[in-house]
Formats: sequence, C-alpha cells, structure tokens
Amino acid sequence: MSQPKLAILDDYQGISAPHFTHLSSRISISQFPSTLDPRDPRQQEELITRLRPFDVILAMRERTPFNAETLGALPNLKLLLTTGTRNRALDTEFCAARGIPVAGTVGRASGGVHSTVQHTWALILALARHVARDDAALKRGEELWQGSLGMSLAGRTLGLVGLGKLGVQVGRIAIEGFGMEVIAWSTNLTQERADELAKGVGLAEGSFAVVRDKLRFFGRADVVSVHHVLSERSRGIVGRRELDAMKRGALLVNTSRGPLIDEEALLETLNAGGIAGAALDVFDPEPLPRDSPWRTTAWGEDGRSEVVLTPHMGYGDEQIHGCPAAFANSAISTTSLPAGSLFAKITTATPSKKAYTSVQTSRNTHIELNSDLVFCNHSCNPSLNFDMAKMEVRVVDDRPLNVGDALTFFYPSSEWDMDQPFECNCGAGEGRCKGVIRGAGGMKREELEGYWLNAHIEEMVRERDGF
Repeated sequence: MSQPKLAILDDYQGISAPHFTHLSSRISISQFPSTLDPRDPRQQEELITRLRPFDVILAMRERTPFNAETLGALPNLKLLLTTGTRNRALDTEFCAARGIPVAGTVGRASGGVHSTVQHTWALILALARHVARDDAALKRGEELWQGSLGMSLAGRTLGLVGLGKLGVQVGRIAIEGFGMEVIAWSTNLTQERADELAKGVGLAEGSFAVVRDKLRFFGRADVVSVHHVLSERSRGIVGRRELDAMKRGALLVNTSRGPLIDEEALLETLNAGGIAGAALDVFDPEPLPRDSPWRTTAWGEDGRSEVVLTPHMGYGDEQIHGCPAAFANSAISTTSLPAGSLFAKITTATPSKKAYTSVQTSRNTHIELNSDLVFCNHSCNPSLNFDMAKMEVRVVDDRPLNVGDALTFFYPSSEWDMDQPFECNCGAGEGRCKGVIRGAGGMKREELEGYWLNAHIEEMVRERDGF
C-alpha cells in the first residue's frame, strides 16, 4: 500500500518541517512554498495539477484560497488542514458536503500583548516618526542629516475601525502608553458595549468613545487603525468617502485584511498626498506581485504620501514555532465519555496560596492539583467542569467528550480573581470567547450565564449583585 501524500503550502519561513519529521517514515511530504492564486484561471489550473495526487493538504493561514471549484477537482483529498481556528479562504460547506474533514490548530500563548497588536504599534510609530524614510536616507548617504519632524502621539486621537480583542489592546496601549484619546466605530458598536470592553482591560467607562457617524469618525482621527473582520459586507468598508473625510495630516494603518480598504481609492488618495501616510501589512492579492504599484511607486516623493509596507507579518513572531514553555503544555483526551459523566477524581491536591497554577476551592482556599490535571487549560467553550466541592472533574453537560478533544475548563467557574489575568485566545469564536479573563469577579452575571459554576462562585456573584 502506498504512503499517504501530504502537501504543505505557502510555508514562507520554512517552519513546518520540524513538526512533521516524526511522520516522514509513514507519509510522503511535499513542500510548495510558492503561492498560486486560483482567482487567476491559469494559476488555478496549475494549482489543481499540483495538488491532485495528495490525500492531505496543509493550507498556511489564508494564503491559498480553496473554493468549491478547486476542491471539487481534487479527487484524492481526504483531509484539509489549516493553521489557526478560522480560515475564511476555505469553502468549509463544500468540504462538509463531500465528507472532507477540516482541522485547525490552537495553542498560541494566552498572556501578554498579541503579536498583531505589537506589529500595529510598530507600524504606527514607524510612520509617525518617519523611521523607514530616515533609515533609507542615511543608508543612501544623503548629505541632509535630519528630515522632517515626527508626529507626537500624545494628546492625538486614535480611531479604531472595529473594537474586538485586538482593537481593544491597541486602544489600551494608546491610552496608557501615549496619552491618546481613543474613538471607535463599527456597524453595530454601542457605547455600552465599548464601556464593557474598556472595563474588561482595566480602563474607565468612556475610555473608548463610540462615534456613530462614520464620516465624522474618520474626520476626527489623527491615526486610523483597522481591526475589523473581513466578510462580504465589510469589503471596502474604508472607501473613497471615508478617505476623503480624513485629515490631511492623518495616518492610516491596516493590519487586519487588505480588502477592507478600497485599494483603488487608497492608491489615488496617497498618490495625491491626501493624507500624511499609510502603513499596510495586508494586501489583496498576497504575495504582492513584483509590479504592484505598492512596490514600484516612489512614495513620499513629489507630493505623494509616505507609505510603510510589511509582508503580512502581524501574526509572525517566534511563537509560531511553538508557544513559550509557560504556555506550551495542554491536555488531550485519550478516552470517550458521555456528557455529564465523571472524568477524574482529584486525589493528589495539596493546600496552596493563591497562584497562577492554583485552583480556588472556596472563598478563601486554594489547592495545587499535583497531577496531569494541571495541564487542562482555560476555554470559553470548555469540555470539563471542575467541581471543587466534590473534588471531581466531570464532562460538561451539553456534549460528550471524544478521543482527541482538548481537556479544558472555564477558569471563572472556580476563580473569583485570577492571579494573572490573560487575553484569551481559546478559539471559541466571536460572541463566545470572553476576551480578557480576570475571574468571575470581573464578569457580569449575564456573561456567566450558561456556564456551570462552583457553589462559592455562585454565592459570591449573588452577594456582589445584591441577590
């Protein structure tokens, strides 16, 4: 019997090979680091020819789209893999109809500032302080020692298009790190929701001021940063009217997705010097063709705006090789159990002070688990409940546990106040994932509804809310 064939696509940094070495004796692995764009008929034909023999395909992020037409021309495909938990470039409905499993990856570090947020601020500062332009001028040996003055961010207004997890982190840094005013806009964003998000990261109500009028929002901001989910409705959400409304000295930064901004309108604005500059990490298509005007135009010259470009590296830091040790461990189920059944008894625990690794058992007591249960991570869509009164771990009531499932529990079900709050990246999806996890004490009653809670947490919530 021939070996299964695995195709790994678009691995620009060559980071995947070590993760598949242990399988090399059992499967045939081929690497295709050069991206083909199936929107081009010629490249689609080449892509289909390339991938037709393969049983398994690993699609790195959203670099190669797989629509029904492409997938339907791959008769041997039995498994489609992707990095991450959301890939809008895959036609998952077609895969489901054809019985082709689609699987993603989780496990990025939960603590600290997200990589994309760090990159967003790198771009804002590079543009505001003319870092790329001055660096190039010095290396060209120009006689002029200093160019124009940088933009001071203190007291300026940052406008966030989208106030999800990444937008909130960017806004928090603007306020705490630079003393900026932060305004926000998205189609359905309310001030009440913005206040909830602000409080979730330790900021006062009103820290994120919602501007309902879209053009007024763009007109107020000195820096606009895009953090919106791409969908058919949101394509071109930043268009000609929005760009025309911006201040001439304003900056535009996009680390989300290229099609959120009308490219033709943006190129026209920048060529005319309509805003001070733009910093872009995302494009359509990617990789950028060598003859793209983004790569060939003399930006910052002859009245054109300044432009800083990076090749979609917001996600890309050393953590994609594997999470740091403090976050790398997790637990996977090796058995299947029905919903609500007993998974394990907690028999090896010892009393502990409150710590990052401890579990709260009552109002004032904590334990160390001293077992492999310590590797059960947090999730906003948990597979287990930790009952600290009975000292047992049970499968959640609403679904069974299957072999291969991640063993997770909802930390606020036992913890009132986390020793180390963290940004959740559990992959539960929008509307389900709670963002920053600080413990039940930092959550509203409505946010806790639907979760199994330990008795001490239920009691403390009732007391706090006056019930």
